[in-house]
Amino acid sequence: MVAVTLKRLGEALAALDPESRALLDLNVRRGMEENEIAEILNVDADNVASRRRKILEGLDSELGLETREDRDELRATLPDLPPKLWQGR
Repeated sequence: MVAVTLKRLGEALAALDPESRALLDLNVRRGMEENEIAEILNVDADNVASRRRKILEGLDSELGLETREDRDELRATLPDLPPKLWQGR
């Protein structure tokens, strides 16, 4: 069981570099697909997917989320999280 508060999640997100925060914002909060983000960042969609995966892996580590169950627990504990956050992980 992992106890992640909204404050702790916010701190972990705030610690990200600006480009990583922007990528998550475009994908998670604004609902943009990887190909749309790729156009904005002038990279290919695979690059966006790879960056997103690495960002989420870093957040997992920072928050102590080791398993899918940990991430499911986070979503259950903080139901206002955007549904795309940790989707498919």
